[in-house]
Order: sequence, then structure tokens, then C-alpha cells
Amino acid sequence: MKTIFITGAAHGIGLATAKRFAAQGWFVGLYDVNHEGLMSLLESGDFPNACALHCDVSQRSSVEQALEHFSRQTDGRLDVLVNNAGVLSSGKFEEIDPRAHDLIIEVNVKGLTQVAQAAFPLLRQTPGATVVNLCSASSIHGIPLLAVYSASKFYVNGLTEALNIEWADHDIRVT
Repeated sequence: MKTIFITGAAHGIGLATAKRFAAQGWFVGLYDVNHEGLMSLLESGDFPNACALHCDVSQRSSVEQALEHFSRQTDGRLDVLVNNAGVLSSGKFEEIDPRAHDLIIEVNVKGLTQVAQAAFPLLRQTPGATVVNLCSASSIHGIPLLAVYSASKFYVNGLTEALNIEWADHDIRVT
């Protein structure tokens, strides 16, 4: 059975992605900071082949624990990693609380990086693995009132392009 690990899976794009893959018969790993939301999803009946666990992508130990949890469920198989977890604060750069800027960097930059790096061993041992890093039109042009979010998505775009080249030797596609 094909497997997919999704961060930010409790709602939005992450949840929509999870539902689509579950409907196609994949084993779905649901990971998010919203533990209650994840448990509701497991109880919903929409995910007959799934596992879920709290995961704060900004905390390396949480990421490692989530991937270990997933690996135990899938015998080490990871066909698709969806790096979806992300946060956004909008407004005038100088008026946004510095803690909101920090959170964007912690989740969108550090979190995505940690998940990709920690998942590498599972991806490498799964033939034809794919990493999907969620980006935004904000990664193409700097967007006023979304300066730090936009910068974080420029990072995602750059890392994605670099890893796609770097990991091609390992039969891992990064998009």
C-alpha cells in the first residue's frame, strides 16, 4: 500500500490532501499541532488506513517522534511527504508583533527544513519517493503586507529547487 505523511493535516489544504489520498486507498499519516482535530479525523471513518499524532514541526524532537510513529505503521515506507504546515500573519511589517514574524520563520522555514531532513532516510529507502513542499504565489513576487510570509515562501521555493537536484541521485523527486 502506498503511504503519505502530511504535516498540517487537521484542516485546510492538508486535510483536503489527506482525504483525496485516503479515498484512493493510500495509508495516510496525519500530523498537526491540533491533536483533538486529528483524533476526530481518525474517528470520522474517512480514514480507514491511517495514523495520527501531534507534531509541532518547529520542534525537532516532535518531528522525529512523528516520523518514527509513521515508520512503525508503514514498515519504513514513505512514498509521499507533504510539507504543508504553515502560518501567516498579514499587515504592515513594522506593526506585526515580532513573535508573529518569529512563528512564520519557525514553522514555514525551520519546520519544513526539519521535516524534510528527518524524513530523508525513509524517502531514500522508498523507490520513487516524492516530497511536495507547499508554496505560494508569494514565493514569486514579494507581496506587500505579507513580507515575512512571502520571504518564507521564497525559501521554500529555493530549497525545493535545490533538493530536487540534490536528491535525484536517491530517486527522490522534490516539487
